[in-house]
Amino acid sequence: MLLIAGLLGLSGLVLAQKTIVPTLDEEGRRGEMARLAKEKAQAKFDAADEDKDGKLSRDEVTKAFTYMAENFDKLDADKDGFLSWEEYVGHNRWPR
Repeated sequence: MLLIAGLLGLSGLVLAQKTIVPTLDEEGRRGEMARLAKEKAQAKFDAADEDKDGKLSRDEVTKAFTYMAENFDKLDADKDGFLSWEEYVGHNRWPR
């Protein structure tokens, strides 16, 4: 019983975190990795954004990202026919 109570307490700590995506201002290795991942994601997004309008059309996604093209309708959360930066990275913790 003590083991179960301990595990439940530990899972509560994990659930208390809102997301596993680190913020850009986080200290240490997690912050470094977040900044590097954002930089790489930004470069790929910018390269795919051919018309430089700050969003990715279905055509732009199809040319650059096979997985995203196959799942475009799921990723386009607001159903406007484009992927915004937040839709592209899958969260809003890394501002453009």
